Order: sequence, then structure tokens, then C-alpha cells
Amino acid sequence: MKIDGNELAIRQNDLDREGKHQEAYEMKMEFLRQVREAGDHCPCPEACPHHGNCFECVTIHRGHRDHLPMCMWDMVNERLHGLSLMTEGTLHKYEQKCAGCTSCEGCGE
Repeated sequence: MKIDGNELAIRQNDLDREGKHQEAYEMKMEFLRQVREAGDHCPCPEACPHHGNCFECVTIHRGHRDHLPMCMWDMVNERLHGLSLMTEGTLHKYEQKCAGCTSCEGCGE
């Protein structure tokens, strides 16, 4: 089952924004039913005791605030890429210039 960018979830979100809350709720519940029935949908390759248990995984990541669960990386990278286009996509160049430097314009160290 495709969870990221799921058409049912996108439609549910659109309905909610249109004020059709009951219809949106029913669609959300259908999406969640399909996710549950699909079985293991966790993209993380780590064999941890929380694999596939979104509640535990996300709660732990929120608790330590060190990094995001792997299932959210694609969404965040997609958004960051869009923001980096505001500077003509120069983020990668900036990262290369500042990697391990001791003094440069980019990082100000």
C-alpha cells in the first residue's frame, strides 16, 4: 500500500479544508482501515522493537528530538528542496563549501 501521497488521504484533506468534515472523517477512517489491513508498512530498515508501531516510534523521536523517523524523511526533504529553490537550488553548493571548513563566507566560522 502506498501511504505517502495516498490519493484517499489527499482527498480527505481537501474535503476537510472545504468544510466537509463528516465526509472527510469517513474517508480518513477508510484510509486508516486500509493501512491497518496492508500489514507492515514501515520503511525503516532497522530491526528495532518499535518497527511498524508508529505511535511508539514517533513518540520516542519526539522525546529525544535528535532526528526524525525515517518515514518522514522524504516529506521533509521534499519541502526543503522546494525552499532551496528560493535560492536557485544552491543549498548543495553551500553544504559542499562548508563541509569541514574552518573559515568561509558560507558558515561564518
